[in-house]
Amino acid sequence: MDKENKSDLVFGLDIGTRTVVGVVGYKKDKDFEIIAMEMADHDSRAMVDGQIHDIAEVANVVGLVKMRLEAKIGQELKEVAIAAAGRSLRTYSIRVEHELDARVITKKHVRMLEIDGVTIAEDKLKVELEADDLEYFCVAHTVVNYYLDGYVIANLEGQKGKKIAAEVIATFLPKSVVDSLYAVVNKKGLSVTTLTLEPIAAINVAIPEKLRLLNLCLLDIGAGTSDIAITKDGSITAYGMIPVAGDEITEQIVHNYLVDFQTAEKIKIDCSNEEKITFADILGTIITVKKDEVVSVFESTLSEIVSKVAAKIVELNGGKAPNAIFCVGGGGQVVGLIGKLAKELGLPEERVALRSSNLIENIKYKSEYIDGTNMVTPIGICITAIQQNGYNFIEVKLNGETIRLLNFRRLRVLDAGIVKEFNHENLIGRKGKDLRFILNDKENKIKGEIGVQAEIILNGKMTDLEAFIKEDDNIIIKPAIKGKNAEVLISEFCKQHNINLENKSVHANNQIVDINYSIQDGDNIYIEPHNQENKKNKNIIEKNFTKSNDNVIIILNDKKVELPNTKEQSIFVDLFNYIDVDTTNKKGKLDMKLNGNKVMLTEQIKDGDIAEIKWIEEL
Repeated sequence: MDKENKSDLVFGLDIGTRTVVGVVGYKKDKDFEIIAMEMADHDSRAMVDGQIHDIAEVANVVGLVKMRLEAKIGQELKEVAIAAAGRSLRTYSIRVEHELDARVITKKHVRMLEIDGVTIAEDKLKVELEADDLEYFCVAHTVVNYYLDGYVIANLEGQKGKKIAAEVIATFLPKSVVDSLYAVVNKKGLSVTTLTLEPIAAINVAIPEKLRLLNLCLLDIGAGTSDIAITKDGSITAYGMIPVAGDEITEQIVHNYLVDFQTAEKIKIDCSNEEKITFADILGTIITVKKDEVVSVFESTLSEIVSKVAAKIVELNGGKAPNAIFCVGGGGQVVGLIGKLAKELGLPEERVALRSSNLIENIKYKSEYIDGTNMVTPIGICITAIQQNGYNFIEVKLNGETIRLLNFRRLRVLDAGIVKEFNHENLIGRKGKDLRFILNDKENKIKGEIGVQAEIILNGKMTDLEAFIKEDDNIIIKPAIKGKNAEVLISEFCKQHNINLENKSVHANNQIVDINYSIQDGDNIYIEPHNQENKKNKNIIEKNFTKSNDNVIIILNDKKVELPNTKEQSIFVDLFNYIDVDTTNKKGKLDMKLNGNKVMLTEQIKDGDIAEIKWIEEL
């Protein structure tokens, strides 16, 4: 491989529930030439149903695959193309139109048309979720059809007309799914060049455009999710996902034979190749069973999975079965799945077929070849990355480092900050915590220090987090600084307020303390002459300041009461929930006090308060 090709390498990574697969190659003419392939299994269930549960464990497997690939190709890999499983997928079909002033339609016109379609879809999602701050991320979009002056057209670029339109399918995933993928690859020194959806990546190689006139289904059955894409009339028309796949079968084997998950996974795989299977259970007993016996163990589970998959396919395909189904992913190789799926959909069995990587067109292998249906998606990730080639990303500089951002909506400084792990803690300079305490029955408060807000400079000018950004912008973010929490020693506070401590005892929460005791939030302090009995009575709260929650502890009618910590701070009227006072049957005058003073019903209740509510007979 020459130096020119080395600089154009594409690294695609399929981070699956059970396996991580990596492919490295480059585009040469119409072909994609693969120079290295690697795969490794997770040692534990660090991923479930396509969701990363243990970032560090998944990152270790990614690092292993990356290291092996680097050893094969003789250079460091710094960028990666990835795909997300369709867990919690939300899909919207949008038609968008633009009037044109220009004589010739350019690539920029087409790009803005598609981005507007995605923006409209995003607005619909916000309305549906009743949320302005969207916790979903657009991971991919596809165009079903382009239109020029009302007529369907294959390619708008270079055409002339007055009105262009597009029917766009936009797909959204929860930000948590996307963020965890980024966190994994970032841990191994990789930056993301392209993010797409797994069924999009798979369909880009398993069902080429020349076959999309047919009503076909791409089914990617992994360990945790089954992802689906539908083609018809030359376009991809729908995406979907259900969170059931091969792991459900493995779990059935675990419970039936009392084996660990890894052993059960091997038993499942061996059913495709062996007539008899030998394994050890958790007690160390060596067991040999026939393949047919194992199949009968998980048959009901397999039937349930097939039923759910078939129902989703029919739903996405407008209420009917497609003409044929291509299956990829390791889960598709489970014994009996193909036949059951064909029967469930009323298709001839030959119309439901495994699509292996050796059947992909325009792929050349310049390395050791790994066969299998689970190689289709990672190859598709590479091909998709080449097709998009920066299309759905913009580059900006943040604190001197170039970063890429998905460009499916108007991006703000905040979007760039989040990618580099800026968050509410280092973007917003929060005030330090106030210190509240009672000294000789008088409430005192010392304010925490005011925080320093983040300093944000965009292209040399001061701005804020909501400023819009574009390609090649230069952003500088100086992190916010949190203000210091208020703190004071008893001796310092008394010096500031001219309180004489000579020949006096200091008690904090019924314990004698030194005058250099550091006052804690909620403390009840008494300063009294020596030899005078300490006021250890109903007016002092005995409490533990290492309590496990932020509940408010007060004294109400001589008894300790703990008020639950809620978003709304408790007010005095809430205390009637904790006493037996019949306000409908007056017995005189209702006397209400807070810390010895008269109180309004709306006054806020704080940790350490002393409250009284009682009837006083009127003369």
